Amino acid sequence: MRKEKGESVEEIIQKLDPKQKTTANKLRAMAEKTIPDIEEKVKWGNITFLLNGKNLSWLIIYTTHIDFGFFKGAELKSPLLEGSGKGLRHIKIIEGEEIPEAEISKLLIDAANLEKMNNR
Repeated sequence: MRKEKGESVEEIIQKLDPKQKTTANKLRAMAEKTIPDIEEKVKWGNITFLLNGKNLSWLIIYTTHIDFGFFKGAELKSPLLEGSGKGLRHIKIIEGEEIPEAEISKLLIDAANLEKMNNR
């Protein structure tokens, strides 16, 4: 089941239980460290990461896990990516499991490079 959405990133984070809050904040910090120019906004009630104003990735918070998704995920390569739609893919971060930081960072860099190539 999906958690409540929010108007601001802070509002979304404040609604989380302590474990989810820790996981979400780790993912947010990792995104910012990996892509220093990344911008964090709320779109569709969820935390969304943008690069140069373009949608790059998102966090959707569920009661049992957090999805770290990529808008152009179908163009990315990783055995951790889930989804079968035309473009979107995500990695499911299960509460209590280790965050695959190296893989998510690699995917963020690849997604940013895709976005930069599409804006030439």
